[in-house]
Amino acid sequence: MKVALVQEKIKKEGLSSFLFSSRPNVFYLSRFNSSYAFVLLTPQEKYFITDNRYYQGAKKKLKDWQVILLGEGGKKADKHLIEIINNLGGGKIGFEEDRTTLSFYKKLKEGVDGSLVGYAGFLSPFRMSKTKWELGIIKKAVEKTDRVFQRLLEYIPKATTELDVRREAVNLFFKEGATGESFPTIVATGKNSAIPHHETSTAKIKNNAPLLIDMGLVYKGYCSDFTRTIFVGKVSQKLKDIYNIVKEAHLSAVEKVKEGVPVKEVDQTARDIIARYGYGDYFIHSTGHGVGIEIHEPPRVSKHSEEVLTENCVITVEPGIYIPSVGGVRLENVVVAKKRGGQILTKTPLDIVEL
Repeated sequence: MKVALVQEKIKKEGLSSFLFSSRPNVFYLSRFNSSYAFVLLTPQEKYFITDNRYYQGAKKKLKDWQVILLGEGGKKADKHLIEIINNLGGGKIGFEEDRTTLSFYKKLKEGVDGSLVGYAGFLSPFRMSKTKWELGIIKKAVEKTDRVFQRLLEYIPKATTELDVRREAVNLFFKEGATGESFPTIVATGKNSAIPHHETSTAKIKNNAPLLIDMGLVYKGYCSDFTRTIFVGKVSQKLKDIYNIVKEAHLSAVEKVKEGVPVKEVDQTARDIIARYGYGDYFIHSTGHGVGIEIHEPPRVSKHSEEVLTENCVITVEPGIYIPSVGGVRLENVVVAKKRGGQILTKTPLDIVEL
């Protein structure tokens, strides 16, 4: 784990400590999943602070941490947290300004004796480049998602509505050992597929139309992400042509994935191909995003991004074309940036599927 490297950064920044309060970052640092906990790191020490609901579990699991019971002795949690920070945090305390509510910040500012220094994305450089252990978990999550999709293909002919398909996907996630969805599964039939983030509804699955499925599961705290567009019945040649354009854009963008490559070049590669065929105005979102503990993590695979792919950075590649009067096509794989190129974790083929 990279806690020691984070502590080195805290020291280099001239901080006496750093308070992490967001659930994803607390989990990242501790590997302990809880809905209410804090991590306080100094250059030498690491403290996990939580209440009675998680205290015993944390003490049992986090053997090399100092686990502190929040609210001990009947103290009010907020005031006790301030007391802990004042006793252990020192004079210059970093905090997550991009993940802190205004009310929590006000409590810190009013109670903390030392100075507060806000940071946005303090852990992003660490979280972007996955460890071997993290890559193993994400790979398993993607494998499980591939298997769910294959079973969904068998189920779809029996389904009546979009929600039927989502319900089956979620059931299959749990059968695969997942703890839930990475995000609310998107199932979009017909013209609904032209809405990139359509809200799955009771709409009946249309025949002779596209069916877009965007889904992901959470496995051991890490997310998968997956999109395929299939055709139910017979569809127009125009839709098939659009599918092949998106596929070409997808494959070309994946070829661009490599350690050291500016993220914007991955996006621009996909965008240029779609524009070449005259559909540039119908590609209305970025080409992808980082994925890990959260479904959307840095880097954003966008033409506006100034970030560079690092080794073992995990991203999605998901170009799409969306025509309101016709429908939409999106194809998404999870890809790892390596020194020699991109490693595709998703194994489901990109060939056209007609049911």
